[in-house]
Amino acid sequence: MDVSKEVKSAKKLMIWGLVIVVVSLVFILASVVLAVYDYAELQGWERVQNLANSIYAQTQFPVLSTIWKIAARPYLIEPMHLHNLWFFGEFVAFLSGAAMVGSANRTLENNAEAAFKAKQQSRQDQYQKMEQEKLK
Repeated sequence: MDVSKEVKSAKKLMIWGLVIVVVSLVFILASVVLAVYDYAELQGWERVQNLANSIYAQTQFPVLSTIWKIAARPYLIEPMHLHNLWFFGEFVAFLSGAAMVGSANRTLENNAEAAFKAKQQSRQDQYQKMEQEKLK
């Protein structure tokens, strides 16, 4: 693959990875707040329940209210519950996005290192040429 195409592809991969990371992180945070609310309700912890309810009430924007409806609601009492599978899916999406960002970052880093080595080699060749001309 051509270097310029490789850099362009890596930048696109990084952007998509960042989008996936941000979106899945929002879903994970919403799921954690919902899980804390449910657990606090079960245990009778009113302060924690009020805090989670306050977070929910203060984040009712057009897009975020949809996220609250879609987000998985982990069930902390029974770990093998089906709702936990959806939460695990949100976490897997986050890790996939992070892997995409890491892969793109590594590709860009390798290309930058290769460009630096090529520049250093060019300089070294120029110095060798100057030394040969001095000897003549």
